Amino acid sequence: MNEIIFLILIIITQLTIFILFKLYEKRGLYFSLVILNIITFVLSFKITTFLKLNINLGIVPYVGTLSIIYLFMIKYGNKELKELAKISLFTNILTAIFLISINYFIPAITETISINIKDTFIYNYKILIAYPIIMLLSQYLIVKLYTFVSSIQSNKSICILLAYIITALLYTVIFYMISYINVLAIKHSIYIGISTYIVGLLITIIYIVFIYYLSKSKKVVKW
Repeated sequence: MNEIIFLILIIITQLTIFILFKLYEKRGLYFSLVILNIITFVLSFKITTFLKLNINLGIVPYVGTLSIIYLFMIKYGNKELKELAKISLFTNILTAIFLISINYFIPAITETISINIKDTFIYNYKILIAYPIIMLLSQYLIVKLYTFVSSIQSNKSICILLAYIITALLYTVIFYMISYINVLAIKHSIYIGISTYIVGLLITIIYIVFIYYLSKSKKVVKW
């Protein structure tokens, strides 16, 4: 069942990028980045099982956010990447503030949903703090690494894979070690991070085909 949900999430992520990009082109990438940042943030609190591995479900939309950055660089260059980073950071900070604030509304006497939400977000406050910072750093590194690799390697697929292999370690292993400190044993945090990292690499390979399809329409790119 988890595998089916996982595949559905991949399809939803790709459809979000595809539909918004086809409708609004460059603006569609901005819109989809905001949407996927919010989804990634919320799903960062969810640990699930996929192919007998314990992973963080946020890895699916996270790779989607990286795909948006790759696609933006391929089609439009690096001139507006600072704007993308600002929008991403602003979205994540607002999402964190929203998740914190909704827990302080006084619930009805018989309401249990608010209690569950508070258990999820307030008691995992380290994710609320670490996520915007880690996302900003990982997106910054993706741009730098992709630009550097592109300068010595013209094959875009290889550039994307190398950029993910290096940058995703920051988001997965380091992020989960920080987020689950005093909640999980360090070895379990590292295990979740490495498992999520491996699954994210497989998703990146799938997304390469998707990025190629969207990027080839108006600009010929050597793959």
